[in-house]
Amino acid sequence: KLQDVSLTLPATVPFYREGESYIKGIFAIPIGDGAGVLYVDTKYGWGFNDKQQKLIHQAADLLNQLLERQECLGQQQSHAAILEFWFRVDEILLSGGPMLECCRSFVGECADILDMEYGFLTLRASDQPHYQNLAGTRNAPQNLSEQRFLVRQGLIGRVFEHNKTLFISKLNPHAPEHFLFTPSEGLPHHGTLWILPMHMSLGHTLAMVFLSRSAQELKAQYQRAATSALHSFSLHFDRFCLQEECEQLRVYDLSTGILNGMAFADRMEELLATSMQHSTPFAMALMQFEPWHMLYTTASPKRVRQCQQDLASSLSTVAPSDVLTAQISENRFGFLFPQMSFQEANPILTHLMDRGKQVLGSAFKGMRPRSYLGLVGYPQDGTRIEELWPLAYRRLHSGVYARIE
Repeated sequence: KLQDVSLTLPATVPFYREGESYIKGIFAIPIGDGAGVLYVDTKYGWGFNDKQQKLIHQAADLLNQLLERQECLGQQQSHAAILEFWFRVDEILLSGGPMLECCRSFVGECADILDMEYGFLTLRASDQPHYQNLAGTRNAPQNLSEQRFLVRQGLIGRVFEHNKTLFISKLNPHAPEHFLFTPSEGLPHHGTLWILPMHMSLGHTLAMVFLSRSAQELKAQYQRAATSALHSFSLHFDRFCLQEECEQLRVYDLSTGILNGMAFADRMEELLATSMQHSTPFAMALMQFEPWHMLYTTASPKRVRQCQQDLASSLSTVAPSDVLTAQISENRFGFLFPQMSFQEANPILTHLMDRGKQVLGSAFKGMRPRSYLGLVGYPQDGTRIEELWPLAYRRLHSGVYARIE
């Protein structure tokens, strides 16, 4: 009952206006666990009888049911959106497409479900001073695509440094440190920012970045879905990185980083098939430096390995870009010359032998390095792998063994 305050009702119940005085009673019932309140007022009596109260309670129950149904409908819509989101993420993970395209599709799906305008997927290799922006949503500035950035600058770098989630409900465009990659990145700096890192088994760290143009509230269930999806994607990315590592070990020499002998043999078979198909020549050479075994009598294995690395690096640098260089054994190198004849490859090999002897002579003073060569050409020396490899080794060994004798 409001008999005592009927003349000052607007001051007591703010949503009443000045003209709505002389109200004699108000009946209020909370709706939906605090979601709202049902108000009923009267100017005709100082209260509500039992029948009136019953009707008000029934109306309140009806409103409660409507609110519950509305809440259930909202939850069903959210669950349906999350289920469809997971279907799309699962399709991306099983697509088998290029990894960068998978990254681009994945971050786009996550940005969509969070209703954020911008999304990025970034990667920091183990303990590196920089990180790479792998992919972004389609509206992201092109100057940020697949670029590297220093860890010591920007909000993304801060997340990589501390390996903790960062959430800023509203960026301050006037704060000098409120930028993601670089101060001139071309992104809005007055919306909501969420950066989610995920550590991987090889020591790498993935970080998913979301940015909106204006401040907004992220729904908790969608945040959980995006977090769980990033965990699944990180496992997929981990597997990709392990496959890349295995491929590197299969193809490249562990000591020098250039092609190993098995990979070189595979490339030669591919080149032979191509040359036969297009009727083009090629040359293959084996180059050996001596006296390699004498190095171990004057230096430690670590120094010999360093000399081997320097020698491989120098030979692969001097060789033309279309010439394949490989580490066949510790002191033996292989060279493939696509679309070059035996005669065209000879001057290049002479230059490579001189460079190799120069590297060895500089590393070990007083040493008189020697180089030996086994060179074969297609088609004049043979048209099958079984003919070319043995002939190359015979020509190489004829020089080595002649020197020993």
